[in-house]
Amino acid sequence: MKKKYSILSNTVYFARYAYRQYPMLSVYHIASVFCGIFNPFLGILLPGVVLNAVETGKLNQGLLLIGGMGGILLLFHMLAGYMNGRIYFLENQLRQFILADMVLKGLRCRYEYVEYGEHRETARRAYRTFNQGDSCISYRFLDYPRELLVNTACFFLYSSVIGLLNVWILAGLIGMSLLNYGILQIRIRGEQALRAEFAQSDREINYISITFQNTELAKDNRVFAMNDWLMSFRRLVFAARMRLEKRQNRKIILSEFLQFLLGVIRDGIAYAYLICAVLDGSISAGSFVIYFGAIAGFSGFLTSIVDIYANLKCAGYDAASFRVYMDLPEIEESGEEPEELFLQPAAIEFRDVSFSYGDSKIFEHFNLVIHPGEKVALLGVNGAGKTTLVKLLCGLYEPAAGQIFINGADIRTVSKKTLYRLFSVVFQEKALLPYPIGCNISLKRLEETDRERAWQAVREAGLETVFHKNGITLDTFYQGTAYEDAVELSGGEQQRLLLARAIYKDANILILDEPTSALDPIAESEIYNEYAKISRGRTSLFISHRLATTRFSDRILFLEHGQITESGTHDELMALGGSYAHMFEVQSHYYREEAGKGEKDGE
Repeated sequence: MKKKYSILSNTVYFARYAYRQYPMLSVYHIASVFCGIFNPFLGILLPGVVLNAVETGKLNQGLLLIGGMGGILLLFHMLAGYMNGRIYFLENQLRQFILADMVLKGLRCRYEYVEYGEHRETARRAYRTFNQGDSCISYRFLDYPRELLVNTACFFLYSSVIGLLNVWILAGLIGMSLLNYGILQIRIRGEQALRAEFAQSDREINYISITFQNTELAKDNRVFAMNDWLMSFRRLVFAARMRLEKRQNRKIILSEFLQFLLGVIRDGIAYAYLICAVLDGSISAGSFVIYFGAIAGFSGFLTSIVDIYANLKCAGYDAASFRVYMDLPEIEESGEEPEELFLQPAAIEFRDVSFSYGDSKIFEHFNLVIHPGEKVALLGVNGAGKTTLVKLLCGLYEPAAGQIFINGADIRTVSKKTLYRLFSVVFQEKALLPYPIGCNISLKRLEETDRERAWQAVREAGLETVFHKNGITLDTFYQGTAYEDAVELSGGEQQRLLLARAIYKDANILILDEPTSALDPIAESEIYNEYAKISRGRTSLFISHRLATTRFSDRILFLEHGQITESGTHDELMALGGSYAHMFEVQSHYYREEAGKGEKDGE
């Protein structure tokens, strides 16, 4: 991610984002800027005006000025407090709104952007910029520019006051502040040099945080006595972080010391001149108080301008991550809907397809034809490309070359929304949400769920007995981490719930990607018997390491190194004596050994 944006570009970008969502925020910002400029300026004038009134003996006029100016100052302080409160509330709401937009962006852009490669890291960095509370990127580019505007306006106001005292004093103050800025720039470059190391440290700490909260690790932790090892690993990670923090802090401390030293010299010269002027009668006591406050405020405003500008430059790196992520090209939703696409059963063809993960080639000139209504079992060792093939078929990945056809229609010409309607898929990863069971099955709101159809899916997935035994209904919430009265399901039951979801959708093409990996062989056999019935009349693709799918499949495909090396029925492939026969023999030999051992133990 090499793209950079200017401070002005980032400021305008987030301001448009904010004001489009919350138009009143612009009013609050303008009012806050006005109060931020008016309050300190009135604050330095008030003591001088009062002192002049006392010196000239105009006590009543002085009291009137104190009451009037004090009342105005109090009113603007109250207004500023209210405005800042509203700004904080709306900007916090905006952060949640932007986070929701980021989630939707992940759903709209190409799937590989959020799964692997450079774009995935860009997405992670973008999310990290919004997981920093009040330091998140939207706050910084809405609040820092506002503060910069206030401090710049006050700088010019106070400069005009100091200029009336002595132009050379004003020039000296500005010159010393520019030296301050140079020191700060050196510090920023030092911090940026450590940015990659801090990013790696953040990833390690985040991993530790997630791992230590993972309840599934609790069993292994106890049985394998992992506690000492995990704590040792934690100490190593945090010790490395502390060393990194010390390296950065040394640079910060040195920078702040030099800035402080320059500030003392700068202000000391100005104050010395001011004291000499009042002692020789060049200015009055009241003017002395005003000038003294102006010099003190001037130094603070100039330092703030330098600091805020430096912080905005640092924030630009985070803003670039977010904007690059949000600018990722989205899936083209428009496309054809040819009538033949929805013919059932469906015909599938991979024609000369090539695909790679970066430099790692998975498929090269790959060809495959699945006939209408055919039940195909796809087998192979880990890394052979089985799941990648499914993702290509479903349109989640785009082939680098070649074409994929469903009923003769090139899926690249079909909108993704239309294409997704064709598939009922159960992937290896569990995707269950802390919502009612009925919602998890239909992936719709509960009131939109066809209850009869959902219960039928529950029955066909083999969950009806479990549900009745445990009092689980379609209204029961899933996952106890979110709701106290929610239900927790075992690994096998979760897998069956995912199967129920696929059954409920009832799409033209049925795909099961290792759907029974969490089930025992008997339960696996039962599930596949049910699916043998369900898949009648539709094209089905079953991916597995285990061979329970092969008996009811019309054809078995054995995938090796991105190519179909064997194709046929179970008997044909056994007679061939190749990789499939070897895998079958290994698995069946294991079961025969277990059965023989059981018979021997029973004697």
